[in-house]
Amino acid sequence: MGQTTGGLFLQQYVAPQLLEEFKNYKDDFIGTLKGAPASAITADGIRFNRLVNNVGFYVNNSTNFTPTTMNGEKVFVEWEKYDTSPTQVTDAEVRSLAFDKRAEVRVKHSQALKIGIRNHVMWKLAPEDSTKAGMPVMRTTGETVGTRKRLTFRDTVAFLEKVKALNLPIEDELYMILCREHVSDLIVDKDSAKFFADSRIFFDSATGKVRSILGFKFFENNSAVAYDQTGNKKPEGSVLAATDRNASLFYYAPNTVYHLNEVKVLYKPETIDTRSADPTSEFRLQTYGLVDRILDYGVGAIVSGIA
Repeated sequence: MGQTTGGLFLQQYVAPQLLEEFKNYKDDFIGTLKGAPASAITADGIRFNRLVNNVGFYVNNSTNFTPTTMNGEKVFVEWEKYDTSPTQVTDAEVRSLAFDKRAEVRVKHSQALKIGIRNHVMWKLAPEDSTKAGMPVMRTTGETVGTRKRLTFRDTVAFLEKVKALNLPIEDELYMILCREHVSDLIVDKDSAKFFADSRIFFDSATGKVRSILGFKFFENNSAVAYDQTGNKKPEGSVLAATDRNASLFYYAPNTVYHLNEVKVLYKPETIDTRSADPTSEFRLQTYGLVDRILDYGVGAIVSGIA
């Protein structure tokens, strides 16, 4: 087996390709999030208006009606700034490389921005805790595996009941991002075999991908939002404690907003570095975005139970 050490070969006759990094770049669910209307975007953020329906309904009314005012609510989502940390490359370190390191650095920054925004979107959408009825958070109840409880098909049905109680009007906009543990839980769940004699109805036996069922459209991701033992969402990017558990994220797409400005490439070439012994270039990316749920309603999470 080849041995990996730090540094890069500078000799001329080496294989030019870079070794693959085992990172999760998957962000397919972002395409389901709702964009921001151009007319609503301002220098400060995006503004939404909503009328609260207070229209009454009567049967066999015999008295005069009194008109009421229909009040509104407004929501404001602020801009956020997203940056990658700068990377420097010296002329001395790239002079004999068998590949274009500067170009590869640009690729790595694009990948880092993609991963960072993906994780941030999931964290922003997830409920802060389990205290709000409009944002259900429940624990799994299946058999114990390690220090957690598996997600069962019955858990999924129980969560569906909570979602149906929210009266979300567009039924084909219910999405769930399954964490990696919950994907395997549903595949091995015994009850799913009882409900679906042909297991391929529930998941693809060739790929292991969980199919869209019960009104949920499923995505899968190795990245996940986590909750602590008391049911509070873990801070973004925090290290998990022994009693923290990953969660599958549910969201109603019309209650989300996702918009990115054009990504700026910030590059300082080595040709303007007149003082360094080895002229140095620097590179990073920056953009502004609007990413959030626009109402504290219609999102939720299924968190692995603590065994």
